[in-house]
Amino acid sequence: MLQNSAFEIQPQSPLSFKETIDIEEHAGNMSGWKVRYDQISAGQFAGSITELNLTGMQLIRDKSNQAIIKSGESIPDTIMFTLPLAPAAENLYCEGHIFTPSNLLVSNWRNLPELKTPANLDVICINASQDLLQNALDRQNIILDLSDSAHCYQLDKIGNQDELLTLLKTVMTPNNLQPLLEHEAIRKGIRDTLLQNLLELINEEEVQYLTSLTRKRIVDKARDYVLANINDNPSIVDLCNAVGASRRKLQYCFQETLGINPVTYLRTIRLNSAHRELLMQDGTKQVQNIAAKWGFLHLSRFANDYKQLFGELPSDTIKRKQ
Repeated sequence: MLQNSAFEIQPQSPLSFKETIDIEEHAGNMSGWKVRYDQISAGQFAGSITELNLTGMQLIRDKSNQAIIKSGESIPDTIMFTLPLAPAAENLYCEGHIFTPSNLLVSNWRNLPELKTPANLDVICINASQDLLQNALDRQNIILDLSDSAHCYQLDKIGNQDELLTLLKTVMTPNNLQPLLEHEAIRKGIRDTLLQNLLELINEEEVQYLTSLTRKRIVDKARDYVLANINDNPSIVDLCNAVGASRRKLQYCFQETLGINPVTYLRTIRLNSAHRELLMQDGTKQVQNIAAKWGFLHLSRFANDYKQLFGELPSDTIKRKQ
């Protein structure tokens, strides 16, 4: 099995999909991992690994039809977040504890807990580099220590679990996503959205009351940052890092100051940028390429949001310009 970090591996494409009928081959299909998989249910094995490598982050979608005992190490110097994509017929067991589909398992790379997984499990593992996580924690002034051994975090009462799962299902399903992943804005947008969602899920700090002047100062700083870096297509994690606030705190400030959340604000700015480019383009660029350049993963959603904001479809803007 591969010994080096997946972050040092440069695949031809950031997204890969491998199917196998052999459990040893299946275990070896995860770049940078050193794991042992022991099949404990009877029958022919069938499984697949979908892998997405981003800067400082690796995603693995692990599907198998048999019950397995798993142990070993993931990518060096990473924190791993694991969650089932869909309810399983039976519970998972994590170091003797029941691990239900409403749990998020967090562990560091050297201390992966032994897992007993049921048959027909569909699970996502997100390996984020410790440097990437620590930089975001430090810049957002979040005090959190993830260096200990495995922990199980309950997600039952956390609202944006659905947002996280929806994004994971979209990007980790083999489809026509490959051309979009050629755009840096798409790759960065996926990574930063996942990173900020994970930070929010595990950050239990409550937002403290701020005066209206302080809230406006934070919002003004965020807006100045966005406008000064518009061509870099800043993400929500960039915004949080720039102003030194968690997403929860930033959302509170935006909502109280402007009546919208920062995600909506960023999307509106990106829609306006796409609108300007559509007006300037000479007909050689496709709408999808312009949408992807500004970080829109779903063309249909981009078109709907665009029409809602500007009263016409992107294609209508081009026709009108011509």
